[in-house]
Amino acid sequence: MATSDGFPIALIATFTCVYFLIFMLSIVGNSFVLWLCYKLKRQRESSLTCCIANLAIADVAFTVLSMFDSVTFLWTWVGGEISCKLQSFSIEACYSTSILTLVLISFERLKAVVDPLSVRLITRENMLRKLIAVWSVSAVVASPLLYAYQTQTDDTGTVSCTNIMFGDIARQIYYTIHAFYFFLVPLVYMIVVQKRVFLSLRSSVASNTSNTIASMRYKRHYKVAKVLAALTTAFVTCWSPFMVTRTMMYFHLTNGGYVWRASQLLILLNTVLDPILYGVYGEAMRRYARSLFKKTGWTPFPRVDPLRDRQETMQVKDSQSMEVLAA
Repeated sequence: MATSDGFPIALIATFTCVYFLIFMLSIVGNSFVLWLCYKLKRQRESSLTCCIANLAIADVAFTVLSMFDSVTFLWTWVGGEISCKLQSFSIEACYSTSILTLVLISFERLKAVVDPLSVRLITRENMLRKLIAVWSVSAVVASPLLYAYQTQTDDTGTVSCTNIMFGDIARQIYYTIHAFYFFLVPLVYMIVVQKRVFLSLRSSVASNTSNTIASMRYKRHYKVAKVLAALTTAFVTCWSPFMVTRTMMYFHLTNGGYVWRASQLLILLNTVLDPILYGVYGEAMRRYARSLFKKTGWTPFPRVDPLRDRQETMQVKDSQSMEVLAA
């Protein structure tokens, strides 16, 4: 989003409208999920509530920070040298935090399915330490950008924020390593985890066909697995074009153009899909949100099977390995 030079007015107007819509949906959706996480936390302790809240915080921060790039695309960079460095560092750290949080959720879900008893040992404090480690790793990985980015003024007086201090070689090395360890490796890991989870669930239900409690646990685990699979799919769909295009640009294989701008909108769209997938349509959050909205007479989340809802609520204590997404 460095500059709008060379783009037709109609395309700039379309970009602005789409960006504003995605921006508002992301802020509203993730704020709503954070509010639900706070309400759910008061009802019961949940390590996954912390993960979901952490993902929502990273998405909100990413969305807010994107405003700087949007303004630059339409006009010029605002805020000066310090804001250029801090924004570039922070937005990369938010992305890294999001993907590491998804990896952490996948890891915890795999443990819940393969070794349910181990989940009982997970405390909220333990999960908070893991999330602090996630942010710390993300900050360290993004720290070179504090040096790389600086403001640059062209002949027309337009100011832009670019990683000019890196140079071609450093830029290629840094973003290739980053794409490998913070995109490809997490993606492969999440796909492998999803496969293991589904295979374990299939094996479990086959060996416990007459066990009612085991069957209920299987159903809840399966619902979580489907949500995580959807998160992984959304992540791949939204981030792949951006990662591929950025890498090709830094290796001078393409000049970006319309594809580059579209890929930037697509990664922002991911912050809208996240709260829909793990929040609004996660059953525990949906059930709690429905109870809150019921007081106003508005029911945005239809109850498909009230009897099933009551049965699953009664079984929560029998399966503490399932958390917010699984209830």
